[in-house]
Amino acid sequence: MRLLAWIDGRVVEASALHHDAPFVMQRVHTLSRSVYHIDEHLEILRYDSERLFGFASLCSVVDAREIIISLLDHSRVSTSLSCPVAIRLNCRGELSFAVETPTFGSGMYLRAKRFEGVVYESNRPSTLTQTSASVANDDFLDKCVRMYGGERAVLVDKSLNVISRPWSPLFVAHRTKVYTPEEFETVEYRRAKEAIERAGFVLVVRDIPAGSLEQIDEIFMVDIMSVTALSKIGNHRLLSTVSARVTKKMEL
Repeated sequence: MRLLAWIDGRVVEASALHHDAPFVMQRVHTLSRSVYHIDEHLEILRYDSERLFGFASLCSVVDAREIIISLLDHSRVSTSLSCPVAIRLNCRGELSFAVETPTFGSGMYLRAKRFEGVVYESNRPSTLTQTSASVANDDFLDKCVRMYGGERAVLVDKSLNVISRPWSPLFVAHRTKVYTPEEFETVEYRRAKEAIERAGFVLVVRDIPAGSLEQIDEIFMVDIMSVTALSKIGNHRLLSTVSARVTKKMEL
């Protein structure tokens, strides 16, 4: 499979697309040549690019959808596979779309692998989009967490309250309720909230002290294509019953 990218009218290999300038980014879920929530993703991208760079892309929803579908066709991505496409706008005004590796499944899914979580202190995100800075920070966090014998960071602030991120909101489940530390105006958060309520759980927005993680039943995170459940946090083993039920209720 030849994964391609589009940058300001040129089509190149996705692997040849270099990001050497600060950018804002949204990942979009595609399946069967349908591009989900593209209007919302573009709106969020415009909001943060205007705030950070002082300008926004003029690319319309129609044009963005056509570019993405054309890239998927030329990359020969099977219509039966879910595939993420990353949209980036950098500080030089360059807009790009890059086809990423498809998943061998369709629709929303619960990741088969569950990860060991490690509590790690960090700053709260200041943007709704992922940025070049947040991507670099995530890479750094992954390395730090592996040094502590874990696989996924459960971020906390200086007050040792759990941090959630707009592009990968975090939820904890205890008995019949699901808790999250913050609400976001993002596709990922909205879809997760709707699925949690459809699954019959009460969603409560409140501070989650790191110390309480030793008593909760589950921790899971949601992105545009999957739900990731943790297997343990520290020495505390976690379940995945709620996250599985929520995933079944997740709509594209």
